[in-house]
Amino acid sequence: MKSSTDEFDPDASLSAMLDRVRATAQEVGDRYPLYADPGSGAWTTTRRGSWTAGYWTGLLWLAARHSGDPQDRDRAVTWTTRLRERTADDTVTRAMTFWYGAASGHLLCGDETALAVALDGAAALATAYDERLGLIPLGTAFGQGDRGLSTTAIDSVAAVTALLCWAGRTADRPRWLEIAHANAVRHLELCLAADGAVRATVALGGEPEGTHPPGGWSRGQAWGMLAFATAARELRSAGFADAARRAARYWANCTAASVPSWSFTEPHGPRDTSAGAIAAVALLALDDADSARELVSALVKDHLTGAHGRSADHRPAGMLLDGCYDMASGTATGHELIWGDHFLASALAQLAGGAGG
Repeated sequence: MKSSTDEFDPDASLSAMLDRVRATAQEVGDRYPLYADPGSGAWTTTRRGSWTAGYWTGLLWLAARHSGDPQDRDRAVTWTTRLRERTADDTVTRAMTFWYGAASGHLLCGDETALAVALDGAAALATAYDERLGLIPLGTAFGQGDRGLSTTAIDSVAAVTALLCWAGRTADRPRWLEIAHANAVRHLELCLAADGAVRATVALGGEPEGTHPPGGWSRGQAWGMLAFATAARELRSAGFADAARRAARYWANCTAASVPSWSFTEPHGPRDTSAGAIAAVALLALDDADSARELVSALVKDHLTGAHGRSADHRPAGMLLDGCYDMASGTATGHELIWGDHFLASALAQLAGGAGG
């Protein structure tokens, strides 16, 4: 008798998600999708993409790679060109924008425009490195102000490492590799507890920011897993691999391979499928394909519209539901989230035997 995981079809699920991407492109026009209503599928959009612009553009590159359709590729190039205006933004989330949104276009489709945009983004990001702190801080954008110059967070570390290592090798800029290494080491020191719990945000020289204890916020834990797994791969470091495995064990102890609540301290609270999707990509980076496949199967079977007999659902197929954007403000606590879509699609692409984002 086959298990539900054995019956799971990554390619079919990926195709549904990428059809949703094409439909979304028609809906949003020249605005970036951020999160979608779980009932209707209608998107809330932003003009400049907030910190999530790269996830949308990365989905367009995945669609172009999957279909080979010149129209899909032209659309991805158009959106990638728009990312250039983000190079001057003082925020470490530029790493997400240019790694997932631009470098992916070169890696997935060999696109030269995407290559140029990604290298411009990497150059700008590298200038934000603070020698005194030994890392790239949050930055002053998105309302952080001066506080952002002495605060750091785990969520961008994977993208910083991947972008600066790739760009440093591509453009022969060894200093960018040095920055990537120093940034990853400093975050390992600041953010990972001995038991594998990840501290999501840290004020340098002070106490941790926010209300999440180390290992309490499921998405923060997933970001940490991805950060250290990426550092292990890009920096070829056994120490980072050990750190990533510790963070993954902590995750497994809290979730038992299920899709987690937004907070491990509130196990009956709203789910956060985006945390599960990020964790799945981290597990794949750790070569733990069995655990990743089990987690992705749970995401698809229980949370992806149009999957596993849910084709009669009135909502558009290919929506990853039950993502929790921001519990503190009550923003989109049970919605489709653009980064959740991106990470699930990337995991599906890898499990289907293709390249992920």
